[in-house]
Amino acid sequence: MNFNRLSRRQFLQLTGMAGGVALLAACAPTAPAAAPEGGTAEAAAPAAAGTPVVYWYAWANLDPAIEKIIATDEFKEHMGGAELQYKGNTDQATLLTAIAGGTAPDGASNYDYPALYTRGATIPVQDMVATSSIIKADAILEPLWRSAFIGEDMIGVPAIESYLWWGLNYNSKAAEDAGLDPSKPPKTWDETMDWHKALTKKDDAGNLIMIGLDPYDATANEPDYPAAAWGFKWYDEDTKKFDLNNPLMAEAMNTMGELIRYAGPDQFAGLRQVEGQGTWGAAYNAGVQNMIIEGYWHPGETQIQKPEIAQYNRASWAPVPASRADHNIMATGAHFVMILKDGKNKDGAFKLGEFFQTPTALDINFKEVGWIHGVKAWLETVDPSTYPGLDFYMKAPAEVTDFVLGRRCPIQPFVNTQYQELREQVFRDLMDPQAAADELQARALAEWEAQGLS
Repeated sequence: MNFNRLSRRQFLQLTGMAGGVALLAACAPTAPAAAPEGGTAEAAAPAAAGTPVVYWYAWANLDPAIEKIIATDEFKEHMGGAELQYKGNTDQATLLTAIAGGTAPDGASNYDYPALYTRGATIPVQDMVATSSIIKADAILEPLWRSAFIGEDMIGVPAIESYLWWGLNYNSKAAEDAGLDPSKPPKTWDETMDWHKALTKKDDAGNLIMIGLDPYDATANEPDYPAAAWGFKWYDEDTKKFDLNNPLMAEAMNTMGELIRYAGPDQFAGLRQVEGQGTWGAAYNAGVQNMIIEGYWHPGETQIQKPEIAQYNRASWAPVPASRADHNIMATGAHFVMILKDGKNKDGAFKLGEFFQTPTALDINFKEVGWIHGVKAWLETVDPSTYPGLDFYMKAPAEVTDFVLGRRCPIQPFVNTQYQELREQVFRDLMDPQAAADELQARALAEWEAQGLS
């Protein structure tokens, strides 16, 4: 199929990304994936002097850092004077429309990297990297480097932010006020349920006004987390096999769903619908949610956005079942500057990816957004006390027992959506947990076949 002639509808159908879900990159497969149609990627010829670099990203909070980065003389010199035309808070549907319409940007970040690459929208960059004096395998944390590859192809330049994904962040003051010991955070789901009950509050009329933990918020929202917590692999990249109907998946949906049952599914939904009480830290910052399973970025983002809450932020290991209490689980994977096949300035997009590795860019991103990128030499300069809770993530690598390189299934956005739908059927007691897991497996297999991936 010629991807240059795809309509927007065809492209959306092929990628299975019509919902506009933005994903982190993740684990590197051991078996090569099919190369984009047309064989090797076209060479990134140097752009004419003065040609702008068009860069889009889905993050809504990166703009302040980008503004400071492009104002530096170092950036201007590195880019050869090329203007950066950036567009933040741009969702995946908008990007797909541009790709299908032949108006793609030159580079893009925080989208579904594997699906965009395997569907031929972006180019491999290993040949460009081989000529770089900045981007080196031994300069970046090894798991992040591996996560940049599909088979032999490097699908983008690791950049912006890439470190650790999972940790139980909690408000120590709220815990203390509820009679809990902030120095002894929960490690198992049983203990987490105890904390959840102590931190969940209703008014005299029975209306939900505060919750302990939304078990499906932030990085706990996708099947990678329950699979790692319960100890199984829901998708195997070597064999291209799914194991979503594993009884452990059913157990995970039932156990995690119990927290929402306790709060009341309808009341929980109502709390979430209130402005300022959304997911990915919003309700935590509002003091309405007192625990959240989120990545290393949470301490910095919370400090920048809501310092009065951040001062009480602490972090520890994400919960696991009691039978796996001795397991410290963690996930990682790189974000990239992906280079679009139809972009006009591929060389400029690559130079942008290079600059994101420099101490200047790394320092600005850390200060302005709270983000870390796994450049080894720079990591040694990071002060763990900069943001409350960051110290956990900085020492965690030495204590991890189960390290996951996640989010690499080619139909991950589709599976995520189905998982979210079916788990709600479970916590509303409308569907048996094992029946939900069986249905999730069936839907994944059907979509895999429908996209011609088998």
